[in-house]
Amino acid sequence: MDTGMQSPREVELNKRIEELEKREAELLLQLRTEEKLNTKILDALPINIFLEDYEGRTVFANKQACDCNGLTSEELVGKTVFDFFTKPIAEKVRQDDLHVWETKQLFTKEVMTDFLGQEGYVYTGKTIISIEDEIKKEYLLGFALDITDRVKAEKKLKESEELFRKLVDQAADSFFLSNSEGKIIDVNTAACNHLGYSREELLNLSIKDIVSLSADGLADVYEKVAQLKTYNYEHEMLRKDGSVFPADTNVGLVHIGDRTLYLGLSRDISDRKKVEKQIEHMAYHDPLTGLPNRWYIHTYIKSYLTKERRQDEKLAFLLLDLDHFKVINDSLGHQAGDLLLQQVAKRLHYSIGENDTLARLGGDEFIIILPNLKDHREAVTVCEKIMKAMEEPFFIEGQNFKVSTSIGISIVPGHGEDIHTLIQNADIAMYRSKEQGRNSFRFFNKVMKESAKKRMEMEISLRQALENNEFILHYQPKLNIKTSAVYGMEALIRWQPEDSKLIYPGQFIELAEETGLIIPMGEWVLREACKQCKMWHDAGYPLTVSVNLSAQQFQKHDLTELIAKIIVETGLNPDALELELTESTVMKEPKQAAYMLQQLKELGVSISIDDFGTGFSSLSYLNQFPIDTLKIDRSFINDAHENEANQAIAAAIISLAHGLGLGVVAEGVENEEQLRFLKLKQCDAAQGYFVGKPMGEELILDYIKKNTG
Repeated sequence: MDTGMQSPREVELNKRIEELEKREAELLLQLRTEEKLNTKILDALPINIFLEDYEGRTVFANKQACDCNGLTSEELVGKTVFDFFTKPIAEKVRQDDLHVWETKQLFTKEVMTDFLGQEGYVYTGKTIISIEDEIKKEYLLGFALDITDRVKAEKKLKESEELFRKLVDQAADSFFLSNSEGKIIDVNTAACNHLGYSREELLNLSIKDIVSLSADGLADVYEKVAQLKTYNYEHEMLRKDGSVFPADTNVGLVHIGDRTLYLGLSRDISDRKKVEKQIEHMAYHDPLTGLPNRWYIHTYIKSYLTKERRQDEKLAFLLLDLDHFKVINDSLGHQAGDLLLQQVAKRLHYSIGENDTLARLGGDEFIIILPNLKDHREAVTVCEKIMKAMEEPFFIEGQNFKVSTSIGISIVPGHGEDIHTLIQNADIAMYRSKEQGRNSFRFFNKVMKESAKKRMEMEISLRQALENNEFILHYQPKLNIKTSAVYGMEALIRWQPEDSKLIYPGQFIELAEETGLIIPMGEWVLREACKQCKMWHDAGYPLTVSVNLSAQQFQKHDLTELIAKIIVETGLNPDALELELTESTVMKEPKQAAYMLQQLKELGVSISIDDFGTGFSSLSYLNQFPIDTLKIDRSFINDAHENEANQAIAAAIISLAHGLGLGVVAEGVENEEQLRFLKLKQCDAAQGYFVGKPMGEELILDYIKKNTG
């Protein structure tokens, strides 16, 4: 511009114009920059943002809205909701828009959509904004956030919770959810049914209201749960009517949101406790007479000897043995012998005081404990009453029998301070009674050595019998009840002295165990039984053979090696050998027994628990022992077909064994009725005189040929 002809005023004015134009350009640039920035900000947001005019036409949409609809910004502008949704949904959306236009207030809601044929959910919000331009314009500003994934997840969670609630309510066990103060927060239907409360009533109670634990006891449970995260314990639960029942409860920590709660799962164990009580009674009582057994006496004496006693307090320990009982047992059979033992038990019971204890030691031996004696004469009075009671004949199976008893007495203090010594000294005194004509009683004294001397002579004879091969084996058949086929034999030792009658194990096994001779004797039985079984196999008779292991054998550290050696020597397949052990043997040291049994099982042999029901078996250990078979003691079988109590016990043992995956063999089956009962109860096998008596080598071979096809 030529400024030569301009006046100073014109020059100043032109300069001012240039500055204004420059400022306008800068402002325009700044505005465009801000518009681009705002657009980028809106486009960067992960939600749909749009503007509509009053007629519902789109005038602006951010990138997210465009992408969501699959259109460009130019394509989206001018469209309405009717271009995107079905008519019913579009009309509802339009009504909401008009409501916003009318109220001019923010409106938000969750909406189900059917966009492009796909069901979805959005969280939407709308309001009215004013834009000051040449004229004031109003637009509907809307945003929409796709919450389909969240809503579906919530629905799935709700369905899962409903399913869980249904499952929990269908459970037979009780569920309790409580807070750290013990307040019950939730329960299932079983909890209401077991306790007799409604759900609303339980939710107003605390755990202390339904659990029979002291405040300290309950606090201890919570403390253990806090330490261990989960804790199991047994206790009693309180019903609404005031009654109680035993429960097994497992309590664990659960975290729900920011809360730590306690979830208790309780199971009514009334039936289990009844079974345990029954088994415990079986463990401490003789099944034939119902009297306490040797385990009970062991516990009683141990407790008595460890408690504080008055200096003048005495206890008499009476050991009774029936005179010539074996004659009756052998002549009339075991059933008659059992009837006699039951009748004797009744008479002895009526001969003692209410504070005295009568027990059956085993066989024909009984124990009577007389506590709180002032002097020995009180024991004499009881013995005389017993002798008098035994004078009356016993009537058994249509015959009268007179049976007397010999009694040995040891006194505490003086004759022993442990159960073994008391029994031993009473036994010495009892044998002195027998030596002096039977039907009498004697107090133990230190000069009684004759009985011990005779036992020593028997020990010498036993040692000579081992050296001279005077022992033989008889075999008793075992029958598969389902197939009626003989599948195995039990090896039973007999003593056949030269030029003398056969001696049965009841006359020498106890002494063999006391002297340790049972170890070489047991090894001989194992080897001979395996040899014989291999001979049967070679002859075409694939039978099994069962061998009894004594407690002393079982405790030998090299037992596994010995049996493995014998199996190799004889060539017998190990699965044809079954080892039988009594309950008392395996329960003496359960953990050690489980280890030894596992070693034996690894040889391939099978394991059987003999005389089940006469000892004490812990169910927890029974389940851990690697055993194959339980043998029901003959005392439960003798009259099981007509004695309901024995029927129930035998059936319970069969059910218990099958529940643990074990086979069951019933001993002492002597008639068809007993076998029929066992078949009805699905017992696996039977053994007894009805199946076959124990037979020697030649007779058993004839039996095998006739009965195994």
